[in-house]
Formats: sequence, structure tokens, C-alpha cells
Amino acid sequence: MKVMMEQLAAGEEEIIIRYREMNERIEALCRFIKGQDSKLVGRGVDGGGQLYLFSPDEVFYFESVDNAVYAYLSDAVYRIQESLPEITARYEENGFLRCSRTMTIHIDKIERLKSEPGSRIRAFLSNGETVMISRKYAKELRAVLKRGRGKDYA
Repeated sequence: MKVMMEQLAAGEEEIIIRYREMNERIEALCRFIKGQDSKLVGRGVDGGGQLYLFSPDEVFYFESVDNAVYAYLSDAVYRIQESLPEITARYEENGFLRCSRTMTIHIDKIERLKSEPGSRIRAFLSNGETVMISRKYAKELRAVLKRGRGKDYA
């Protein structure tokens, strides 16, 4: 693989990847460049105060409670430093979608959906939990489900 680098005096930085066929190595490189391979750092809520590293793909949802953001995994909950809008923007391409004023959900962890009165949607997650998607964000979920969330490496 040939790597070319050029320093710019002005203008926007860009990275161009040319490949014959998409493979796991190229996909991993794209994820790394976009910052999607990064790990999250969270502090355990069990009182021990230890720091844990985990992948965004392990997270079922993020919730903001009393100005603190928590990441809910299948078997643990961690407090993280980022704000909910930062997390949502950072991991949107990984399938995270705002579902209420205080929550961002990982749509890949949804097992089934059920329409509720008031244009809300009840999401049943694969870990057995249930999350309510508010009317304001249900429209965006429907749009994502309709168009799909294909891999976009451009």
C-alpha cells in the first residue's frame, strides 16, 4: 500500500482512499480515520470509581440524568464525561439516534418496535429493556428505518 502525504498552506484537509475492492483492512482504516474505532472511557457506578474502556458497539443506550451521562451496556452502567449531543453526533454513523430529550439509543440493539398513542414508539431492546421514543424523535427513526443505514465510507 502506497501512502502519499502533502502539506497544505490553506484550505480544508482531506483524505482520499483509493482501492480496488473494499475489504476489512480498508473498512478498519475508514473507521479509524472517522474516529469510529475509538473507545469510550467510563467510570463504574458501583462505587469503586474505577475507569473502564469499552466500545460504542457494546452500548445499548446513553441517558442523561442530573447533568451526568450514563452508558448502558448489557451487564453494566458507566458514567461518561461527554454530553449527550456530543455522543450522538460522534457516533451517529455507528447507529446511535436521539430518541428523547434525555436519551440516545443504539438502533442496532432494537429487537422490535411497537407504535404507541401520541405518535410515540416503544423500542424493545435485545437486553430486555424497553425505551420510549418520543414523538419529536420518532419521525427521524422512521426516516432512518425507511432509507436504511448502509455503510458510507465517502
